Amino acid sequence: MSAVKTIIHPETGATLYRARRDEIVSYMGLSKSVEIEGWFPEDAGDGILTGTDSEPLDAALVELKSMYAAQAKALAKRVRASAGLTQRDASLLLTGSPNSFSKYERGVAQPSWPTYVLLKLLARQPQLIETIKAG
Repeated sequence: MSAVKTIIHPETGATLYRARRDEIVSYMGLSKSVEIEGWFPEDAGDGILTGTDSEPLDAALVELKSMYAAQAKALAKRVRASAGLTQRDASLLLTGSPNSFSKYERGVAQPSWPTYVLLKLLARQPQLIETIKAG
C-alpha cells in the first residue's frame, strides 16, 4: 500500500494533494476553461504548479492570443472599410499613429484593449465615426 504524497504550501502552510482542477484562462476579453493537474488543498485555496503542470494554461493562452489577433484583424478591416477610410486615415483618426491599421489588418500588431473596444462599438454603431471626425 502506497502512502498519499503531500506537500506543504510555503506561504499558507496548507497541506496540498496532487489533484486536477479547472482553471479559467483569460486574454483580452476571451476566456477558456482548462483542466490542470497540480498540488492543491482540499478547499478552493491556492495551489502550486510544478514541472509541466502549467503547460495546458500556456497552450490555452497561445490559443486565445491567436483568436484575439484574428478577430482584431477582421474587425479593424471591417470598421475601416464600412467608414470609407484609408488605412492611414483610420489610423490617425482612431489611434493617432499613422500605420496602426495597416499593422492590424496584416496581423503584424493587435490593437490595445481600449482600441479594440472602440472598434467593436464602431462596428455596432458606424454612425459614431462622424462624431469622432467632428472632434
